[in-house]
Amino acid sequence: MKIDIAGKVIVVTGAAQGIGRTLALGLAADGARVVVLARDRKRAQLVVEEIEALPDAPPALAVEADVSDEAAVAEAAAEVESTWGRVDALINNAGWMPPRNPILETDVAVVERVLHSNVIGSFLTTKHFAPLMIRGGGGRIIYLSSAASVQSGPGMAAYGGSKAAVNILSNVVHQELANDGIRTIALAPGLTVTPGMREIVTDAHVERVASHYPGGRIGEPEDLLGLTAFLCSDLADHISGSVLFVRPPING
Repeated sequence: MKIDIAGKVIVVTGAAQGIGRTLALGLAADGARVVVLARDRKRAQLVVEEIEALPDAPPALAVEADVSDEAAVAEAAAEVESTWGRVDALINNAGWMPPRNPILETDVAVVERVLHSNVIGSFLTTKHFAPLMIRGGGGRIIYLSSAASVQSGPGMAAYGGSKAAVNILSNVVHQELANDGIRTIALAPGLTVTPGMREIVTDAHVERVASHYPGGRIGEPEDLLGLTAFLCSDLADHISGSVLFVRPPING
């Protein structure tokens, strides 16, 4: 049985770095036509150039949008439609993880930024890209959630709450759009090495969390690639509305 995503149009948000960049490159290497969506078109274009350097590189497209800006997301969807006329999968990866902070010491502006990045962004991309999928006969929406969505430690109320909301969003979209051919999944990794994570997490915390994980290490973006390719393929057509954990949820 072969996972085949060749020719599929896959939009990856937040694809200029970290998990998004890894997924964009890996899915393109498997033959997908990847839309590299980021806040900065120049940074998105750098990833497109990496894709173009791959052997037998499929075409790729750099698109600029702040996912929390509805007008920008609508323009991005229109650009993708005018270029390729369809979307087969949307990977809602864009988001923000703030430093840990107790609730009593957290500024509401931090909570608002987390919700705009992690929840409103996923809502808006769903709203504007799902119609392209429906017109093309259906598609897949993957929401990057987190193990923290079900079991967050102290100082993670804003982030954990936002990812719990993403889980619910994924399930509601499944209920509303399954009959239109849309399949959803909330993909929930544990602590994963990214530039953003390294800015806010101490080495001691990484070591403590890694001791609970398979192989004694935290996740790498590459750990998500094979599973994501499967979920974007036709083989995953009967999987929808669920939260899929890639790492065990633990406190801390």
